[in-house]
Formats: sequence, structure tokens, C-alpha cells
Amino acid sequence: MNNFNHVYFKNLDKIDKLGKIRNKFDLPKNIKYFDGNSLGPLPKNTIKIVNSMIKKEWGQGLIRSWNNKDWINMPYKIGNKIAPLIGARLGEVVVTDSVSINLFKVLTSSLKLNKKRKIILSEIDNFPSDLYILESVIKMFGKNYKMKLIKKIETNLEKKINTDTAVVMLSHVNFKTGYINDIKKITDMAHKKGALVIWDLSHSVGVIPINLKKWGVDFAVGCTYKHLNGGPGSPGFLYVNKSHIKKAYQPLTGWMGHNKPFNFHIKYKPANNIGKYLCGTPSIVAYKTIEGGLKIFENLSINEIRKKSIQLSDILIKLMEQECSKYDFKVFSPIDFRKRGSQVSFTHPNGFPIMQALISRGFIGDFRHPNILRFGISPLYMKFEDIWNLVKHLKEIMKKKEWEYAKFKKKKVVT
Repeated sequence: MNNFNHVYFKNLDKIDKLGKIRNKFDLPKNIKYFDGNSLGPLPKNTIKIVNSMIKKEWGQGLIRSWNNKDWINMPYKIGNKIAPLIGARLGEVVVTDSVSINLFKVLTSSLKLNKKRKIILSEIDNFPSDLYILESVIKMFGKNYKMKLIKKIETNLEKKINTDTAVVMLSHVNFKTGYINDIKKITDMAHKKGALVIWDLSHSVGVIPINLKKWGVDFAVGCTYKHLNGGPGSPGFLYVNKSHIKKAYQPLTGWMGHNKPFNFHIKYKPANNIGKYLCGTPSIVAYKTIEGGLKIFENLSINEIRKKSIQLSDILIKLMEQECSKYDFKVFSPIDFRKRGSQVSFTHPNGFPIMQALISRGFIGDFRHPNILRFGISPLYMKFEDIWNLVKHLKEIMKKKEWEYAKFKKKKVVT
């Protein structure tokens, strides 16, 4: 390779302040993992925590562990550990259910709080599941409610938002491009027009500094299985600004959201804190996996994490330009790091088989329809040398036309 060389990347790894954190993960040998923005790898301490929970807390403690090991309060305890990562106050975050279910809850809360308004604004390229939930809520509320989808939300929101707008519902980081929406700017814009705002933080929590308290955000949701490394399908979290908690309505009135769940009253009375957003019995095994992932963030600076993320992604873009420009790859993520989250996406007409060829060589990224190769940038365990090796192998694939092999064109359910 020309301007960059192997020694340059090795030297960056030697001075990497986060380099030792990689040892906290149980990473497979001979695998370079570029898909932490879909599913984070297994932290070593998670194995110990879950084994102890299964053998001791559940195996020996049985039902007594709801009290003796404080299982019952895990949604709050884990929520309070996530709170510093998103700039929330203690008691404003709870871990429960999934992102989609939590979005249903806070979207319903928002519309009830702003019930004289009927319009919900979102982006046309928002994460589809978020839009599906929005469709469902609109059907439930009735024909007077409408969804409006906007292109380029930051530049067009001011023209589209008005006194009929109840809620602006957006993702902080776009799942395909990695584009970062300006939370403060958009939240301020919405509040000036009397609208509430909901943010999906799934692709930004753990890799980008967030300050919901300072920015005055109303509601937020997010997942724990991407950059927080909580395990496949681990529960989501939701944030409610303390100014809304007591008066907000939560539609899924299950027993865990009751003010006194173990009194088993016939009539529902919601908790007067963030606990009202709980519903059914929490999955304690899943909470323990999140606990293992969050332990890694103790004593780490989110600013240092972000700094390394920017370095890694900048180098990937430059190295791709240097080595693979003649192979029809186009950068699909913002070039400006201030607008780019912790991922880099490229488009290519043969994106799917190219990604499968990469995976066969031990470089795991992912593909997004119709032609996007997406590479998650995970500063806690990614080496600078991983970028060098990724591009080296991608160049070899293109030279040898490996992507033309029939085996790489067969699609499975999960892409």
C-alpha cells in the first residue's frame, strides 16, 4: 500500500489509550469484527456474571433471589448505569422490553401529553421498525392523526413543523449512512413550536457523547446489544425527562408498572416514578448480560472512545480511497467526522457478495439493502491494524473477482 503502510498502523496500536480494553472481550481468533453496531461481542466478565447468576442466584437462591440478590430492582439499577452514558439524571432511565415496545410507550405518552396536536414528524429514512410502530400508534389513535416523513430533517424541519405538530420522532444516528442528527438543534427547534421530541439512541449510545439533560430532550429509547455489548436481544432502555414522569400516561399497564405490584390490587395504579414504564416480569438472565457489558465502561471516558472512533473511521475512508478507488466503491457515510457516527458505509453494485467474500476471509461486517456494505467502528476492541487488514483483503477480493463465486450470492434470512 502506498501512503499508509503496515508499520504506521502498528504504531498507532502501540500508543492507543484504549488498546488494553480489547482484552476484556472474548473475541474469536482469526476474526476481525466490524459488526458491533449490530451485535457487540461477548465481554469476558459477562460469562462469570451469568454463570454465577445461573448456578448460585437461581440454582441455589431460587425465588429468594428476587429479594436477596435484588433482582426486582435490576431494571432501575441497570438504567442508572446507562444514565451517565446518555447524560440523564438518576431515576430517568429504566431498562425493559425492546426498543420497539419502548417506543410504543413513549410515543403514546407524547401524544397524550400534547393531545390537541395530531401530526407526528419523522425522517423518510428513519429505521423502519420505528416507522412501523408509528404507523401502529396512528391507527390506534384514529383518523385525525397523521405521520409526515421528511427528507433531510435538519434543513427541512423548520419549514414542516407547525402548531399541529405533536411529536418529532427521530434516530440520533442513521442506521444506513451513519449520519448524526443534531439533537440539540432539532430539539430546540421542535420546542419553540410546542412539539415534543423522541430520540432513538440505538446507534449512538456508548460511542458518542450524549447529554439529554443539557439538551432538554423529552423522551428517548435505545438498545443495549450494539455498542453496550449486552448480548443478542438484550432488553432496551427508555428515558423520560423528569418533568414528564409523573404526568405521563403509559399504555402497557402490566403489573410491574403498578405502584404496589405485590399487593395485587384489582385496579391499576401506576408507579409515580420511572417504574411506571415497566410492564411484565423482567428477564434476569438478560439483565445480567447487560451488567457485564456495562462494567467495561466504568472509568472510561466517552470522549476518548469518540476520539478513537473518529480516527478509525477517517483512516478507513482514506485507505479505501487510496487502495480501492478503481473498484466502484462509493462512500455512503458523511466525510465530515462531525456528522458521522461510529460506522462507515460504502455502496457497490455487488455489495452483498463482496461482503460475503469478506466474511469468508474472517472480516465480519454487514450488508444493508440494496447495495450497502456497512462497517461498524467499535473503539473498545478494534485495532488500527484491523483497518489495514480489512482493506488489504477487500482489495484482493476485487482483484481476484471472488465476489463472482456462486456461494457468495446465496442470501440467508439475516443479512
